[in-house]
Amino acid sequence: MKPEPNLVISGASQRIVEDGVPFKVDIYKLEGGGGWSLEVLTEDGTSIVWDDLFEDDRAAFEEALNTIRREGAVAFANGGSNVVPFKQ
Repeated sequence: MKPEPNLVISGASQRIVEDGVPFKVDIYKLEGGGGWSLEVLTEDGTSIVWDDLFEDDRAAFEEALNTIRREGAVAFANGGSNVVPFKQ
């Protein structure tokens, strides 16, 4: 049986506060994998995951920051129209 690859967490992953709203930006990839995944978590546990992979971790972080600023921090935090909830 082939062992599972390790998850590599980027040093660019961090907590940020935008317009008084806290976010956790997680950037990670599979060891030996080709691109970086981006996930932004809100204080209430909402997870926003980008479908596309990023060539480098800094590009992923910049995309998170630019998107939060463009869409508005409160839109993410309050489950705005750009957030699709999982069906229960």
